[in-house]
Amino acid sequence: MKQEIKFVCNAVKWFDRANGNTYHSVNITRCSDGEVIKGKFQYGYGDHYQQTALEKMEENNWIPKKDIYSYERNNGYPILWNVYEGKKRECVQNGI
Repeated sequence: MKQEIKFVCNAVKWFDRANGNTYHSVNITRCSDGEVIKGKFQYGYGDHYQQTALEKMEENNWIPKKDIYSYERNNGYPILWNVYEGKKRECVQNGI
């Protein structure tokens, strides 16, 4: 089965060394029409950017609410995740 990418998510993560916190922002593009939604700069460590992106996609009716946390598994992993460790300004800019 060929994997079809339906969404591209660009996530930027930033670690605040002074306070020991991790932040992220997401920028999601729907491949079918090029529409973009963004998740602003916010606290969240590890893979929390994925939850943020999926919630934003659900808020914009790109994916069904009942399927939000199993969407990728049930649909052949249609999201391409690009994750970058960046500076604070890059993280903020990604979500604007």
